[in-house]
Amino acid sequence: MTNFFSHAQFQAPLARARSRASDVWRLLFALSGRYRPLSAAETATEPAEVVPYKGDIPLTAGKAHEQQRLLFREPRPPFEAVENLVVTPAGAGWKDGTLFEKYAASKPGLRMLLASNKPEATAPAGFFVQSEHTDTFGDWNSEYLASLARAGAIDAPVFLPGNMASKGYVRRDAARAGIEVVAIDKPILIEKAKVVRQGKFIRYWRPEDVEAYRRFLNIAPLEPEPGSILYLSRHGEVSEVANRTHPNLAVEAAVKEKGGRVLRTRETNLEGYIAAAATAETLLYDHGSAAYNMVFYRPRRTIEFVSDDWWLNAFIMFADSIGVKDYTVIRSDLGAPEEVAARTAAALDRPIET
Repeated sequence: MTNFFSHAQFQAPLARARSRASDVWRLLFALSGRYRPLSAAETATEPAEVVPYKGDIPLTAGKAHEQQRLLFREPRPPFEAVENLVVTPAGAGWKDGTLFEKYAASKPGLRMLLASNKPEATAPAGFFVQSEHTDTFGDWNSEYLASLARAGAIDAPVFLPGNMASKGYVRRDAARAGIEVVAIDKPILIEKAKVVRQGKFIRYWRPEDVEAYRRFLNIAPLEPEPGSILYLSRHGEVSEVANRTHPNLAVEAAVKEKGGRVLRTRETNLEGYIAAAATAETLLYDHGSAAYNMVFYRPRRTIEFVSDDWWLNAFIMFADSIGVKDYTVIRSDLGAPEEVAARTAAALDRPIET
């Protein structure tokens, strides 16, 4: 029963229902002056480049083999200086008794709006990242590291919501970047805060975002061996948000038959990902946060396995931003495992497009 309720088939509609319910509370608190949402002008987007791909079209991806990158119509500053900002464990950012969405780590729900914002500690200076989510390794990459990488010198501690600061990969990457992370376990008044803003529209990575990210974490990807194949398999993986199922064993067998290598994400650490860089001319992966480890690679071709229950275009945008021109999507719920494996083998047999 627990596995059912944690599966994307259940979690995706539940998340949408919760968001709709929270809209009511946000409206009431905005009318009372206790909450300041982002304005329509601040959230407005405009279309940019079209990114093509091949293979299957995910159920929520429209009707064409393309995704269009979106940009904020009004470019945002890398950060905003805010005096006497109160930040809370859940990620709220309060200024003069009002919760500002542009100073918060997620859209507030009722619990965040009702939680105490009375400071229990004071810090003279610090950074705080305005974001949309605080849950996963994907959020950490797309909304925190990507933003911090564009913010300039990080010359004060970075204050993070308690659940995000507790992640092992957060401490690991903070050490790699040479920044100090402070977990917010009680309301803290930051006398001179710098709120790092989201410069890109959520998951719509651009080449300059990846370049800044790589500089920030001192990443210098190696060129892969010609003909090499690497599959990042989520076999046995438990998602931080919503579990998906893929015919991993069948795909693993197909990859090995073609002389490729399988790296199970549940059993792999950072050193393992980096060590596999030479074997990733063709990179296959199940849709999920582990795919962001392609930042350590220079693949010429990528193949993404997607579930009908959960898909975002994040990795199409990310792969395009690191220079991948040959991108294939395979719906892993479309057909029996052996059929998915056969489509995988056929994709691997095709020459790499440049």
